[in-house]
Amino acid sequence: MLNQYEELAVLEQGDDGAIVAIHGQGRPSVLLGADYLSHLDRVVSVAISSTFNGAPLHPSVQLLCSEIQTLLGTYEDTCNKFHGCGAPTTARSTADALHELDGMRRQLDALR
Repeated sequence: MLNQYEELAVLEQGDDGAIVAIHGQGRPSVLLGADYLSHLDRVVSVAISSTFNGAPLHPSVQLLCSEIQTLLGTYEDTCNKFHGCGAPTTARSTADALHELDGMRRQLDALR
């Protein structure tokens, strides 16, 4: 965990985040910007919704989606805890998105 007294050095900066060195850590770390996290949220939502269109996700893709959802959930929880800002405005709660997708799946099943 990054403490206030630790130093942060930007090794490489891009439009969506940066690769940084944190004093006391053995390897570089990646910082992702809020807009990029919103993008990841949208990409994961599309990947998950493809399972309801008859194209099941490969187990490795399911695991990747799960890991990204964990990252997004942790980001949202941390924003709420320290800043009260919630997730980026374009990102939806993963639970809300999954609930909505499940509802759409049930509606499609009812039409068959």
